[in-house]
Amino acid sequence: MRILQVLHSFVPQTMAGTEIYSYQLSKELLKENKVFVFFRANDPTKDEYSLIHNNYEGLETCAINHTFRLCQSFKDTYSNEAIDREFGKYLDRIKPDIVHIHHLLFLSHGLVNEIKQRKIPLVYTLHDYWLRCYRGQLLKKDFSICNGHSVMDCADCLEYLLSIRKYSLALYAELRKKMPLFLLEPLKKIYLQLARPKSSIGLEAFKESIEAVSSKVDLFLVPSHFIENKFISWRFPANKILYCPNGIDNKGLTILKKNKSEVLRFGFIGTILPMKGIHVLISAFKEVKNRNTELFIYGRLFPYAGFESFPRVFRKMIRRDSRIKFRGEFDNKAIGKIFGDIDMLVLPSIWPENSPLIIQEAFLSKTPVLASRIGGIPELVDDGVNGLLFAPGDINDLKVKIEHVLAHPDKLERLKEHIPAVKSIEDHAKEIEAIYNELLKKRS
Repeated sequence: MRILQVLHSFVPQTMAGTEIYSYQLSKELLKENKVFVFFRANDPTKDEYSLIHNNYEGLETCAINHTFRLCQSFKDTYSNEAIDREFGKYLDRIKPDIVHIHHLLFLSHGLVNEIKQRKIPLVYTLHDYWLRCYRGQLLKKDFSICNGHSVMDCADCLEYLLSIRKYSLALYAELRKKMPLFLLEPLKKIYLQLARPKSSIGLEAFKESIEAVSSKVDLFLVPSHFIENKFISWRFPANKILYCPNGIDNKGLTILKKNKSEVLRFGFIGTILPMKGIHVLISAFKEVKNRNTELFIYGRLFPYAGFESFPRVFRKMIRRDSRIKFRGEFDNKAIGKIFGDIDMLVLPSIWPENSPLIIQEAFLSKTPVLASRIGGIPELVDDGVNGLLFAPGDINDLKVKIEHVLAHPDKLERLKEHIPAVKSIEDHAKEIEAIYNELLKKRS
């Protein structure tokens, strides 16, 4: 079978959950199939929309360079004819039997049209809420949860994107390279006042485009019942949604031994952004007076668009507490070593997570999890059985849970005893391959 995986980024360019999962799935499928990967690159030194072909560990990859510097409107950020054309040519060259989309962020809705024009079966995994929420996390600007129904809420979140004009993104990219980050926010506000976006027009067009994309997908895969129920509540057809929990590569984690320590070690592993709740964790940990503990933080610290000032805020927060150790970016292939150095993983997300890969990795390494009671997390973490849950965003509740673990360290061993088995990537790939074959039979 010739399989094409499509997503917004790929390893080693980005080492986040969707990218790692897609990589592991693709590598496993490669054992019995021909697998291609199409994704977006962001290289300002290369021509816009140029294709970058590579071979990564046997996977034939093709990245389309899209820096947004030629975008002239909000629509150009999600529907781009130049990307569609190049993708269509790529499809004609590799002739896949099936296409599996993991994300269309930074790409174009038109990719779906190119796939269906060639009558190729299409699978789409819902890793987040992007087919309803442009930002993907159902979080408003004040970090409260959005229900995903109000166009006005979308207008508030996307005011900068709705104000895109010719050359504005190219200018912004240049300013980010040359100007101190603390000056960017006031400049963006001045620009917004001058641009005065007409929000409802742009958002209605986006909504219509999303609905058109969704109608052409043959099958949606969902890793959690939470996200399944969300999309059904948004009138996505239930008969086109299949619950299929992710699998994971267990190499290097199942025989892991913890490194001994005289202190109890908590760990955060993930993207360092506000929606991941890292500020909640740091605030709660600093309230804990017990000195016989440490907090290790692993993740990329980078001025992401929209959160340019957060690295500065983060560094300020971790100052003057020697118990907090920032370890920086890491290669996921070294995840076993990281789990060997922590006693409990903390997942303090404030957005309704789907099915975090990091929880499965923690379970494989026999590491109990302390996590927010939000989204699909409670489907994995059984409070008081294999981990602990706390109210999302509640600094005091998280502090109490940390102090409880410190006061009863023996509880960690009891939690470990009830950590469930984790589906392997080998078994998961067989499930996915069976799904592909069933769709190919229907097409025949």
